[in-house]
Amino acid sequence: MRHVFDAVLDRFSAADPGTLRLRQAIRTAASVVLAIAALALLGLPITTIMLGTIVAMMSAMSVNDKTARAKAITFLLLPVSAVVSIGAGALLSPWPLVGDGAFLVIIFVAVYLRRYAPRGFAVGMVAFMVFFFSLFIHATVEQLPQLLFAVVVALCCSALSHFVLVPRRPRLNLRRIVVAFRARLAQLVDAAAHLVEDPDNRRQEQLRRRVARLHECALMVETELTDLVDPAQFDQWQQDVVDIELTGERLAIAARRLVAGAEIPGEVRAGLAAELAELRVLAGRDPRPALAYEDDMSISRLSAIGRQLDAMDNPPHVTRLRRAIRELAVSITTARAELESDTPAPVVEDDHAGRHRRADEEPAAAVAPAEPRTGLRLTTRQAIQAVIGAGLAILGGEFVSTSRWYWAVITAFLVFANTTSRGDILIRGFRRTVGTLLGILAGMVAATLVTGQNALILILIVGCISLGVYVVQVSYGLMTFFMTMMLALLYSLIGTFTPEVLVLRLEETVLGALAGGIAAVLVLPTKTRTIIKEDVAAVLAALRGFVGDATGLLRDADTVDLIDQSREIDKKLAELRKAAEPMTHVISPYRNQRSELRHLLAILGSSAYYVRDLAANAEPALLAADDRLPRTSSRIADNLNRLIAAVGGSDNDGGGEVVAGDGLSTHVRPRHLAEGAVDSDDAVSRRIMAGFDHLDELVVAMARPLGLSDDTDTEPSEEVDRVTSRLLGQVRDGSGQPLVDAALTLVDGKGRQVGRSVPADDGRFRIEVPRSGTYLLIASSPGRHPSADLVTVPAGPVEKDVVLDEERDAWR
Repeated sequence: MRHVFDAVLDRFSAADPGTLRLRQAIRTAASVVLAIAALALLGLPITTIMLGTIVAMMSAMSVNDKTARAKAITFLLLPVSAVVSIGAGALLSPWPLVGDGAFLVIIFVAVYLRRYAPRGFAVGMVAFMVFFFSLFIHATVEQLPQLLFAVVVALCCSALSHFVLVPRRPRLNLRRIVVAFRARLAQLVDAAAHLVEDPDNRRQEQLRRRVARLHECALMVETELTDLVDPAQFDQWQQDVVDIELTGERLAIAARRLVAGAEIPGEVRAGLAAELAELRVLAGRDPRPALAYEDDMSISRLSAIGRQLDAMDNPPHVTRLRRAIRELAVSITTARAELESDTPAPVVEDDHAGRHRRADEEPAAAVAPAEPRTGLRLTTRQAIQAVIGAGLAILGGEFVSTSRWYWAVITAFLVFANTTSRGDILIRGFRRTVGTLLGILAGMVAATLVTGQNALILILIVGCISLGVYVVQVSYGLMTFFMTMMLALLYSLIGTFTPEVLVLRLEETVLGALAGGIAAVLVLPTKTRTIIKEDVAAVLAALRGFVGDATGLLRDADTVDLIDQSREIDKKLAELRKAAEPMTHVISPYRNQRSELRHLLAILGSSAYYVRDLAANAEPALLAADDRLPRTSSRIADNLNRLIAAVGGSDNDGGGEVVAGDGLSTHVRPRHLAEGAVDSDDAVSRRIMAGFDHLDELVVAMARPLGLSDDTDTEPSEEVDRVTSRLLGQVRDGSGQPLVDAALTLVDGKGRQVGRSVPADDGRFRIEVPRSGTYLLIASSPGRHPSADLVTVPAGPVEKDVVLDEERDAWR
């Protein structure tokens, strides 16, 4: 029973690292319950209680300042914005046209204030929702004292929830996130074990998702560490986190290569499964010092299993997986004490909260927010768009319903929240519409079943609010679903529920989404492709800086923090993925651009992995004797400059084409080590050189999706083996069924296409390869996520299967 409970707890911890979303949901629910209870005990009417409920909910959701002092300032500003809004709504109620104009002004201010996030976002959101609700309840001047009192009570309840009932506890958050990190690592090892025991395409996709979730949690651990420990301790803990993350990724890669390779004997497969099972126990174990002796027992059992496997014939891909298992076990036991047992030392803060600097560094000068390349700021542009969209929603909403038009306005307003481009706005409107439709259907059923049972309705309302807040960071569509259900229950509570009202809600939502979309497309549009190009240029520039600094560290022992730079690249890549979502979404009409963009994202994702690997392993002056490193680094930087120029991120002429060249590592070009170079037997040096070679190849491979020509006249080195090889494999979907409508392209280290293939009826493909080496295999199929994998092709045939998963979650 205890084992089952621990498994459930680990699964929950992994799904919600640090229970941050759960705590936000509880905080919001507590605020709502307190506000309802306080206002009901005072005998206030139901409409006033509803206003207090909305204010409590919105303030609990939107106040997200990092420190208690900043939160307190925000809470002091919220009554001001609420008083202005409710006062304007009540005073202008006799003059509808003037009230509509005031509503548009409040919308402009609310959107404009988002530039001062998170405080500006909270102030603007409360101002908008209070004015909106004054229209909903038809507030009058006579009601003002009562309504203002309800607003103050609701804000006090929300503040009580924030500061007393469910406060932010950074140290506790860190411990919970580390527990989630441990749980996600255990899930990754578990997925690798299942894949080795029973190879299956679905298990391969599950392993890929587990790797991405581990990376996400690693970033969360580092974010919490930033505010809790001094710089020296932060560097050590960050190194531990990166080591575990990278060894986990290497384990996943080795497992995938194992199942894609030749068949292995059953006893070897069983031994690997036993090693992985023991590693999973080690990864998921409670880290309390009292149980530390169990780590030694796990290591002993792993060694015993390893001795049994040593007596068997181990092919190279089996050896790689076993090496990855040992590396991860060592990383876990090394990092466990620092990450999970010790109490962090107090952080030494400077004026720049959340940033660390070394003892010998000067405080960084304040940097002004970056201005856009041209035109207005994003918040100013969106404020204008939101006003025009809301104006269109008012006009259209009046035709649909003279008494419910404000539902169209709220949709037009909310589709501009947390968006950066017109494509982002259109996708958000689509998700809100789908969520509203499904919420209406569920709300009709729920409201019909509980009509007249007010206590149960209140419980369900609070439950819907909690669930909506819990999923808002995961799925905007689900949040809309629960909030629409809450609305249906609210109508039932005040006795105005009818199916016609909810259908009207859907019509107004569709109208508001269309109005917002029209404004985003026609009025000062921010093109999705423009945002994507700027973000691509930012990632490439960060990658260029990393390559230069890594070379300085490896050659001249320059003092640089490569891990911080690698994390910055990860963050910029995450921003790019978010910006690219409208183009890669299943409803996107730009199918051709979608394939190219996903190809580019896959290459950049692989580049980020090798950047993290280099950052974790680079040591000062490690390659000081290797004169090839500066040449390789310079070529990579020059190619990145050309790519940046190609996407419009630089005014310099990119030269028209990227240039390939010989690599560093012996496993790529075995006879190209210069005299006096680093000993090829040194494992760390080999890993560093291989990392640079992979980055070199991936940067060249970016030329084609970015529309830049490659240096097709550059001949391969005479040192490269010129033997005919063959790449064989099968293309399957996530369920293991063969795919026949796929296209496969093999690209060499210079970005040139060396082969193409389409699968046969059984999904099998064959690509003739002119020579052995490392290539990039790109696979795509309509309606499925593309893949891009580096493949080492020896002299002769090699097997490589491809799994293309279906695009899902269109309305998330």
